[in-house]
Amino acid sequence: MQPHLYRKAKPFYLNSPHGKLFAIYHPPQVDYVPRECFLYIQPFGEEMNRCRQMVALQAREFSKLGYGCLLLDLYGTGDSDGEYQDGNWDIYLADLHTGLQWLAAEGYDSVRLWAIRHGALLALDLARTLTTPCKLLFWQPVLNGKTAVTQILRIALAGSLSDENKISMGELRKLIQENATIELSGYETAGSLLATFEAKHVSDFNNTPNLEIQWFEVLASTEQNRTKESIQVEQLWKNACTPIHYETVIGPAFWQVWERVVADNLITKTNAWAQQSR
Repeated sequence: MQPHLYRKAKPFYLNSPHGKLFAIYHPPQVDYVPRECFLYIQPFGEEMNRCRQMVALQAREFSKLGYGCLLLDLYGTGDSDGEYQDGNWDIYLADLHTGLQWLAAEGYDSVRLWAIRHGALLALDLARTLTTPCKLLFWQPVLNGKTAVTQILRIALAGSLSDENKISMGELRKLIQENATIELSGYETAGSLLATFEAKHVSDFNNTPNLEIQWFEVLASTEQNRTKESIQVEQLWKNACTPIHYETVIGPAFWQVWERVVADNLITKTNAWAQQSR
């Protein structure tokens, strides 16, 4: 067993093409060769904030296991430059490439992409631009952008029921087509981001070469069944000969609830996978 070191997490700003990105870098507490690091890819909207505690806990766990971990606030989110409405799909991909460049300059031999929810589709889009083999870690991935956007719009509609100026689903769809800014659960969101996102589906990426996927899905209880879509998606990747391992975890839906909850089983199983797959 290699001795554990004491290296503090480092908050800093990373220069990207569109502005400064707030980042937190968790250095490895155990030295390994080759050097490996995780790049975190966040969900959209309020889910980004609801996941922060779990992300911080897991980043520290990766650090203890000898991995580096880089957490980025994408442009217009968190403490990075810009407003939420300024962000779009291409800017987010550019931000993630900036993170990859920084990690390469730090001497990492390989980077794993760790994505939660909506971030999974960003991770897949990023992975197909890479020329080296890529391991992806998915927590509760969104599989279908169109379905996800419809759910987001329905939540926005439900929240506007008491407003004097109610809006319909058709009107929201028209605003997306016009690339207008839409307020969704308190977030001013660019129509272009929603339009690009809802055109994405994981099946678009099942022929991406050099992928290896670890997929954790959190279920409320052992009585809950996985969705038919997740079964179909897993089979699509297997048919494409993509190494993929799907695993369920019993725990709370931390990305949905307002109060802070910890899915301990998810962290435990993620740690086990990180150790076994080194």
